[in-house]
Amino acid sequence: MSSSKSTATAAASPKKPGKNKSTKNKPVKSAPSQSDEANMSPAERERLEKIRAQFDRAPYPNQPLEAKPTAWKLYQHCLVTAYHRRNQKLIDTQGKKILDVGCGSGFGMLTLALANPGTTLVGVDLSPASLDMAQKRMEHHGFGDRCRFEVVKLEELDKLLPEKFDFINCDELLYLQPDPAVGLKSMQSILADDGIIRTNLHSAMQRTHFFRAQELARSMGLMQGNPGQKEVQIFRQLFESLKPTVPLRQQTWRPEQADSESYYMMNYLFHEDRGFTIAHIFDCLTRAGLDWIGMVDWQTWRIEDLMNEATGMPDFLQQGLAQASEAAKLHVHDLLASSHRLLDFYCGQPNAASEWLPVDQWEPDDWQTAKISLNPQLNTDLFKQSLSNAVTYFQDLQLRPFFNTGWGINNISGALVIGLVPLMEGTKTFAELVDYWQKVNPVDPGTLAPTTVEQASAPLRHLLKEMARWGYVLPERMNA
Repeated sequence: MSSSKSTATAAASPKKPGKNKSTKNKPVKSAPSQSDEANMSPAERERLEKIRAQFDRAPYPNQPLEAKPTAWKLYQHCLVTAYHRRNQKLIDTQGKKILDVGCGSGFGMLTLALANPGTTLVGVDLSPASLDMAQKRMEHHGFGDRCRFEVVKLEELDKLLPEKFDFINCDELLYLQPDPAVGLKSMQSILADDGIIRTNLHSAMQRTHFFRAQELARSMGLMQGNPGQKEVQIFRQLFESLKPTVPLRQQTWRPEQADSESYYMMNYLFHEDRGFTIAHIFDCLTRAGLDWIGMVDWQTWRIEDLMNEATGMPDFLQQGLAQASEAAKLHVHDLLASSHRLLDFYCGQPNAASEWLPVDQWEPDDWQTAKISLNPQLNTDLFKQSLSNAVTYFQDLQLRPFFNTGWGINNISGALVIGLVPLMEGTKTFAELVDYWQKVNPVDPGTLAPTTVEQASAPLRHLLKEMARWGYVLPERMNA
């Protein structure tokens, strides 16, 4: 698992103090007491010690202290996006409490702070060395007064009670648990009634080649204890000596990662790493008493996008999917195109979701009373400048670079992009956008008659419907 390099920052104020006292020069709390671990079975104690030792030696993710997250990372860690995905409503992050479970070296915690202005954060991890690095990272970026750190096991999060959290982030950890449902249930116990969990599991399908490599490492005796520099060197020599056509080398070897110890430790020599399927996720949620919300990267799970444009989707598949559950649709996509290393998803407390109507099913009356907001990751000076340039010089506006993705809308026509200008000031009603459109396009170019409300509304509905499909704008239906 290699972490993304920095290409963007968020428009947040890192100096804004939260409710928690500063952690500056405050030592991270000690590891679980001997009495806690005395109650564990020998096998569980050995499992935890291996994981703790691995991350004490190599805190993850291995990012420089000064590194900042990409726009896509900010998107993944944004409570506003997650809440809108569940409720089709906006939420103000000011004063909200966020928990980062398995915060590691603190890069995800920094991302959470940047993506959610005005929040207070708690980071927990099994590894004191990781927490020490996380604390230093947060202080370096000016967030020391908004966070604190605890050495707490995933299964014992109830030690943080009576504190409840509005957003719990658990990244790259749940798949290390003997039963992920136990970890989910632990998070559920401290989740606010309206709270949301973002977490993930390794994909059994996409990652199968690395599981084979790990089995190879075990068969070679490289994972009896805690792998280190010696084991990394042995594995590197093995793969460098293989022919390029050997399948396991083709499927897992990355020449650019040949000197990255972290790549070996988090892939080939990774203790307790396991893979899961969509069915496993839904089973775990049921046993943990949590409701499904959706995939974090839901834009990449569209079966329609896998079909040849010339032939479209076969009738039998289209009819079957029309009656299929969300779990079944995701399973079909995973079987057809298992490209996701992480099955990254949102879940929440039972019955917390609001009923809402997909934007592509809205009637004109729904639009007329709706509120429209830019996704927070487009609420940046860089986007505003790019939008301004597109309007000024009649250029198309490129959107993909602002999320750093290969999906979504590549360009918005210069003829339509002017309709987004009012959103640079904040949330607007659809009626306000229509009024602005009429002012800048006062006459029909073909007839020179005054532009009607419907003539202004139609292109705006088309534009916003397409942008909402990919998450670039967050519409609220006010007459629901």
